[in-house]
Amino acid sequence: MTVKTKKAKSQDSLLDSLHEVLEDVQGTKRLNSRSVNIEDIDVHGIRKKQHLTQAEFSRIFGFSLRTLQQWEQGRRKPHGSAKVLLKVIDYAPDVVDRALHSS
Repeated sequence: MTVKTKKAKSQDSLLDSLHEVLEDVQGTKRLNSRSVNIEDIDVHGIRKKQHLTQAEFSRIFGFSLRTLQQWEQGRRKPHGSAKVLLKVIDYAPDVVDRALHSS
């Protein structure tokens, strides 16, 4: 019997949640809505923490390069689901990457 670590269980739970969000976006499952207040996001800091260029970050996580540049230069701010995704990327980038690139 395999014993999962607390981190592995947390990552599995987060991955399951990301799959549910994807199903909601695709229209195959409707999620209950709730309000979440997320503070301002330091997009540049999140990207730098991952040691990625703007091009790499945008490609890996599905953001437009131009949008990422606008966020980092302060001309625009992420909002809605982009803000949530950035928060999750900051918390567990490997889980997000697995969710986005799993079959």
